[in-house]
Amino acid sequence: MAPSDPQSLDIHRVSPIRGQLENYDPRTPKGWRYIQTTDTPNELKVLLPPGTASMYEQLLKLENYELTKKPTISWERIMEIRHLKDRMIRKCHKLAKTSMPMSRQASIGDTFVFQTFVAPQDFRCKEMEKWFKEQQKRASSVPRKPSIAGQGQPSSSITIIKHVPSPSSKALMQRSVTNPESSSKPKQILYHKPLPIQPTRLVQAERTSTLPPSDPTALFSPPPLPLIILSQRESYGLEASPIDQAVVSDPPSPESPPMASGSETAPQVSPPEEPPLPEATPRPVVSRRSSLKRVSWADNQEIDTQLTKYVAAAREAQSSGKWEEVRALYLDQIAGLENLHLQVKEGLQHLRSETDHLQRIEETIRVQREALDSTFQQFEHKQTLLQEKVQEVLTEATDTLARHGVRRELEPINES
Repeated sequence: MAPSDPQSLDIHRVSPIRGQLENYDPRTPKGWRYIQTTDTPNELKVLLPPGTASMYEQLLKLENYELTKKPTISWERIMEIRHLKDRMIRKCHKLAKTSMPMSRQASIGDTFVFQTFVAPQDFRCKEMEKWFKEQQKRASSVPRKPSIAGQGQPSSSITIIKHVPSPSSKALMQRSVTNPESSSKPKQILYHKPLPIQPTRLVQAERTSTLPPSDPTALFSPPPLPLIILSQRESYGLEASPIDQAVVSDPPSPESPPMASGSETAPQVSPPEEPPLPEATPRPVVSRRSSLKRVSWADNQEIDTQLTKYVAAAREAQSSGKWEEVRALYLDQIAGLENLHLQVKEGLQHLRSETDHLQRIEETIRVQREALDSTFQQFEHKQTLLQEKVQEVLTEATDTLARHGVRRELEPINES
């Protein structure tokens, strides 16, 4: 069901910029076209390859054609087409995000940057290709309606209007049927959906039923094949050429019988006249010169020159003197690499022995350090015990002097 047409909106109009294809630019490769992906011109456009661009152009033409059928607009079909357009635009945006260089990104102060990207050769929209295939299957599965004509009606009353669509025109096929009995009734016009055409295909004009029968006298055989192909018919599984068959089937002429003696003469029998065989065209001569085959009808001087250069280079490369020089050079390089390998191995062995010696020295130093640590700890412990004993002796002497009433200040012991 078609939606109600609001008075303030023009719903029968495509987007002016977003999703549109630009005209072919001579500066771009042949068949490549730009697609606008935003509502601002040249804000973000992508250069599409020829196959995808031509298929997308057909999609835009189908959308424009559907919008022109104002009385019977198929909004479901328009929604499918616009969904495919949005899909293509989103795919272009994704390509721009993945291939956008850091230097082209907009800074904080900039609103936007005009950008142009080039899609790869294999850039495609599989959903759009699938939709076109489904449309082809749907159009081929619909049976063609028979022409509406009564008995006794002349064939001239059925008019078939066909128009071969150009790349810029609309593909529209109309079939009008007029009824001679009632001229006051309006003509019945049946609109058929056009088949989705590929970019390189053209719709051929349909033959009408009023065409005169073909004249058998106007038929003619195609021109004969060249002799080079006639001589190779048997290799392709075909019958031998009439010339070869005539040559093979021609038996040797029998010897003339001896003349009879006396008055007896053999009756002369004239053979039946046969049509003369066509003269065989001389076959091309293949000559062998300097171990290279040359065909007389082929202009292969350049190929002969290249092959001669190749043979000379091969002979020069296989000459014994240069091979000995190259062999001696390679042997010298191999000997040098072997000497270097031996030196590296000796260096590694020396380093291993030095490493073992240093490890033994490190182990000896570690043992001595541990022994010194234990001795130092013992000395420190004995020093602590000695200080404690001296402090006890001093305390006891002070108490003894105090009991006897003798007060004497002892000078501190200077250990230094």
